[in-house]
Amino acid sequence: MSKVDAQSGMVHRGPVKNRSCTDIFCLVIFIAFLVGWGIIGFYGFTLGDPQRLIHPTDSNGKTCGVDETVKDKPNLFYFDLTRCADPSIFITGCPTPQVCVKSCPTENFVAVTLADQIGEVLTKDKMKCKDNVTVAQYSVKQLVDQGLCASYYLQSEPITSRCIPSLTNMTKDSVIFSNSAIRQFTVPIDEIVNGTIFLAELINAGQTFDRIFQDYSETWWIILIGLAVSMIISLFWIVLMRFAAGFMVWLSILAILALQGVGVWYCFTRYTELKDLPGGNNQTLAQIAFTTNLGSYLELTETWLAFLIILGISMAVIVLMLIFLRNRIRIAIALIGHASKAVGNLMSTLVFPIFPWVFQVLVIGYFGAVALYGASIGKSTFKVVGPDNTTATNCSCTSVIDSVGTCIPLGFEQICSSQCPGAICKFFETGGNYYVTVLQIYNLFGLFWGLFFVSALAEMVLAGAFASWYWAFNKPRDVPYYALTNSFFRTIFYHLGTVAFGSLIIAIIRSIRVFLEYIDRKVREYSDTCCSRTMMCLCKCCFWILEKFMRFVNRNAYVMCAINGTGFCESASEAFSLLFRNIARVAVLDKVTDFLLFIGRLVIVTSVGVVSFYVFTNRIDYINEYLPPTNYYMVPIITTVLGAYFISGLFFSVYTMAIDTIFLCFLQDTEINDGSPEKPFYMSQELMEILGKKNKL
Repeated sequence: MSKVDAQSGMVHRGPVKNRSCTDIFCLVIFIAFLVGWGIIGFYGFTLGDPQRLIHPTDSNGKTCGVDETVKDKPNLFYFDLTRCADPSIFITGCPTPQVCVKSCPTENFVAVTLADQIGEVLTKDKMKCKDNVTVAQYSVKQLVDQGLCASYYLQSEPITSRCIPSLTNMTKDSVIFSNSAIRQFTVPIDEIVNGTIFLAELINAGQTFDRIFQDYSETWWIILIGLAVSMIISLFWIVLMRFAAGFMVWLSILAILALQGVGVWYCFTRYTELKDLPGGNNQTLAQIAFTTNLGSYLELTETWLAFLIILGISMAVIVLMLIFLRNRIRIAIALIGHASKAVGNLMSTLVFPIFPWVFQVLVIGYFGAVALYGASIGKSTFKVVGPDNTTATNCSCTSVIDSVGTCIPLGFEQICSSQCPGAICKFFETGGNYYVTVLQIYNLFGLFWGLFFVSALAEMVLAGAFASWYWAFNKPRDVPYYALTNSFFRTIFYHLGTVAFGSLIIAIIRSIRVFLEYIDRKVREYSDTCCSRTMMCLCKCCFWILEKFMRFVNRNAYVMCAINGTGFCESASEAFSLLFRNIARVAVLDKVTDFLLFIGRLVIVTSVGVVSFYVFTNRIDYINEYLPPTNYYMVPIITTVLGAYFISGLFFSVYTMAIDTIFLCFLQDTEINDGSPEKPFYMSQELMEILGKKNKL
């Protein structure tokens, strides 16, 4: 773990060079898991067809607009709309015959009545009949009574390729429903009108998404400029911290206090103005419905009162921390300064997070593709459904129906229609068997393990690079060349097993949390009691705390593994013991440094957010002529702020890892060294002054 400099005799500590592979068994398991994940992906890509999920399927299992016989019929038509006026039809289907059609009906139509009135020979397309029906062999009444053709239909619109009745002219006073002859045939217009209210909301939501997409298409270049500015500010902030860490941290604290003070003053002003305004809006947030017009919320006194309270409490917390933790803050600032110099000497570490981010995107993309193709694996399944949209239990026809209710569509219509009145053989799902479920569970666990593996690998690589910097006595002269590259290959060659071990623990805990969420939903469906809700909440809270704790342990274990080359369990034990012996410093310094970095990040994001607000609300006159109009100005503002938060997070994640590594090295430095010529301190001069230590050279 150490070597002696031949000239000075000083002991240099740092990442050991002579090391062996760690946790090989976990690496073997991880490789086997990846092979299995690849096999599952190949199985899904070979047998799956996502078009089955994207396009609707008729009663015979044919995919509208895709299968050869219905390629020119992209829309799905429902015979009885009263049994389909429910949002669940987009997922579970509708218990009524369904056929693929070229276009949705453009008129209101009642088959029997119009046939009696006009006396025309109705075509199969006009009647909206099943594919295997010969219209000429039956009368119109027979076609309707036997369920071979639709008895009526309404003017419809294609929504997600399903023919859904439009609300236009759908009233009792419309021409078709007010005709005395037509009223002899019962058309349940009340049920249709009431049941399609949600469709109007769906259409409005679709229009809202269209407007949001339009805003993005018009303002994307401005958003990119804002993201580029946030990247430049983040990089400039880190470079400044390289030379004046203390000044930048205190500037961040003062800037955030100033912004909060201005916010408190503005919120108080708006609150008093709206409160004293005659005829002001005194509604509460709970009384108004959700609306996409975000400006309506800003006209409420309760909104500004909530903002005032939140800003006031956060400002008071910061002031109290500055008063009671000022000495700890000085040490934290010194650690940040130490980390700033490390990042400044290893500038390549600022670019490195881009690579794990790319790999994480690839993992998510592979997971999504496997999930999509896996969901479409298998043959179409048909089940007998009764009039109440549940599986029929009084159907005695067993020649084409098995014990679990699975049926054959054509055989059911020919043999069982008389024995099972009111029941139909309906398309149920594609795939959905036991093996597909296991595939999806395996795929989900692969997502968790893959993402945590990539992030753990990045943490260990950065830890090795920053540890090399800390344990160089004369910085930056003694810092190894290509410290980041050396740490990367050292991790790849020796410690992938340790990375797999640590990420496996977090993946298992996250999977348990997801399973608890599933159990919680099932419990709420069947037994929603106070006791069950309390127990589930307690379990979820415990595993959330466990995951946070294990993430903390893993992070420090990766640091010790990068330094000492030991396995996961030994590294975690050593790191935990070291931190526990210095629990007072850990409890304060670790969180204070995180808080100070968060303030710097908050200043960057807030600055970008304020500028984008002034830009997109047309408050900067000399650039208004270059800005396109927007439907919702908050859309590009929120996008820019979230993007700035993510980009600043990429840069500050390096800083966080540098601080955690240097903090652990600092604790180890204070324990194994005493400042003597044989055991000098490797910390900065500022840290030694704060702690009252010095090197006796």
